[in-house]
Amino acid sequence: MIPLTAEEAGKALGLPVLAAPVSGVSIDTRTLQPGDLFVALKGEHFDGHDFVEKALSAGASGAVVARETWSGRSAGFGARPGGDVASRAAPVYPVYEVDDTLAALWALARDVRRKSNAIVFAVTGSVGKTSTKDLLGAMVGRVRRLVMTAANQNNEVGVPLTLLAVVPDTEAVVVEMGMRGRGQIAALAEVAEPDVGVITNIHPVHLELLGTLENIAQAKAELAAGVRQGGAVVIPAECGILQPYVEATRCPVVRFGLQGSACAADVRGSLRSTAGGAGHILSLWWPRGQAEIETSYMPRHNVENATAAAAACYVAGLPVAECAAGIAAARLSKGRGDVLRVPGLTIIDDNYNANPAAVRAAVDDLVGLAGRTGGRAVAVLGDMLELGPEAERYHREIGEYAGKAGVRALWGVGELAAATVEGFQRWWGGKTKDADWTAGHVTSAEETSLVSAALRQGDVVLFKASRSMRLETMVRRIVAERQSADEDRLVAGHGPGEETETGTKETQ
Repeated sequence: MIPLTAEEAGKALGLPVLAAPVSGVSIDTRTLQPGDLFVALKGEHFDGHDFVEKALSAGASGAVVARETWSGRSAGFGARPGGDVASRAAPVYPVYEVDDTLAALWALARDVRRKSNAIVFAVTGSVGKTSTKDLLGAMVGRVRRLVMTAANQNNEVGVPLTLLAVVPDTEAVVVEMGMRGRGQIAALAEVAEPDVGVITNIHPVHLELLGTLENIAQAKAELAAGVRQGGAVVIPAECGILQPYVEATRCPVVRFGLQGSACAADVRGSLRSTAGGAGHILSLWWPRGQAEIETSYMPRHNVENATAAAAACYVAGLPVAECAAGIAAARLSKGRGDVLRVPGLTIIDDNYNANPAAVRAAVDDLVGLAGRTGGRAVAVLGDMLELGPEAERYHREIGEYAGKAGVRALWGVGELAAATVEGFQRWWGGKTKDADWTAGHVTSAEETSLVSAALRQGDVVLFKASRSMRLETMVRRIVAERQSADEDRLVAGHGPGEETETGTKETQ
């Protein structure tokens, strides 16, 4: 991190000068480095105050603790700033008491951000924020020394930790911001002070907490209000529900969209197949410029995400054409459309999360891929959570949509997914001339055998559900079964010592 002097760190914490400068911050004794300042956070299932002694013994320069939680625990630590020495023979460890250790972590991160000259990008949205973050990182990383949110560390702890990883020569930072309620994006923006904000879209996610799409749009628009003076926000051109809330912030706005859409967009994108269909070309247009990038197949939603990332590069004044070259090498986070080729099956592992819009997009990609490979389109769809009182209707509509799109077999996983199966059956039940469709339901991802037994050679199978459904366990078991069966067949047919194919992975 960019070091903070003892005076700067003390001021950030609302304390006198600390005993030592701060050159690193840790919240976990397992990764703590000697000299780090340990911040004792308290969560639902853990309390960092239980590890203060371990952190100090491991070489921490000091520990930041919550005054109320720490009360009565100081025995054996020798002295606290402003306190009495318990024993002159005992080692004296600097322990700094504050009202709120999370707020202290935020304050330290904010000071590091303010000492950096890096461009800070912040990405949020109902769907696609992690993929957009990954794409934007790959693009910005082509032209700037970059720090980026790791995996999906997009919450009140992950955002400050990302900022605390900024070093003196960092030139750009890409942070992802998640949200579960009003005020959370605003709070994270106060920490990150982004130069460019990106809102990928607004969809019915977290309705259980926010109630309406309008409330979701208003909460996401907090990012626009939080960008630094002179900054700008990137939003989808085809998202009318978001625009009034963003415009109310009076923040400069750049809009992105797909080529050929009805809404006017400042930055546009499209994907086409190359001659013969062996590859694909992503085309991007922005004011006074355009670029074409050879890439693997990208589903529609990732074309949109790449276009949003290009718009962010454009508004930041980066060379968009040079940035765009990074798209081909982008590596998206696991479980977001990974295509697994295993013996007899093509599996689309899209299990990170699910909501109605994301499932529809995934179903479209499934049907498209099945059409290109000649396989049967099979959807294994689990519960979509946090949809509020209309959850059953949303699930039923997804089943109907899957049938209409061309899915031939559908398995529901979980209580709510029973309505998905019902909607699918309702759609195909009216097609008396087409009997080649099947549907089934299981209560959890543990019931893999029923789903596995129903799959046919050549099927293209989509797995998608909310994260807590743990549908990835079903994917792992089916992949293992297929690979094991194929190895047994090859050994029986060719004898020992010959190579076997165990499946490959590509990222959409």
